[in-house]
Formats: sequence, C-alpha cells, structure tokens
Amino acid sequence: MANIIVNRELCTGCKTCFKACFIDVIKWDAEAKRPIVAYPDECVACNFCEISCKDRAIKVVPEYSRYLFPRENLV
Repeated sequence: MANIIVNRELCTGCKTCFKACFIDVIKWDAEAKRPIVAYPDECVACNFCEISCKDRAIKVVPEYSRYLFPRENLV
C-alpha cells in the first residue's frame, strides 16, 4: 500500500495520472474533473502516476514497513 496524495490546487484535471495507473487505483471523478484514489491498498508504488504528472500534483509515498526488507535495514 502507498499513500497517494493529490494536490487539488496544482491539479489541472488533465487525466494523466488516471491514464498512467495500470492497476486502476486512481479513478476519475467526472463531476469534479479530478482524480480519486479509489483503491490505495492495491497500489504497487510504481510511481508512474507521479512521474507522468507534468504539474507535479500527485505524490506517492510507499509504506516501506510492508516490504520484506524494510528500508531502514538496507545497506
């Protein structure tokens, strides 16, 4: 799981993050014209949505404690 943060002030509603999410974690709210993080538990933390956003309006923060080798144990 990852914490996916969408900055509503920076988001222009371009749908890039929605299209980039191949797991369908990010859904589209047609009424608000903004992305919705619908299934955060299914996020694989690929960061493709974050990398694809030209406005830098989305941030993916992985939950490292769920990995087999926690980050603090890596050399």
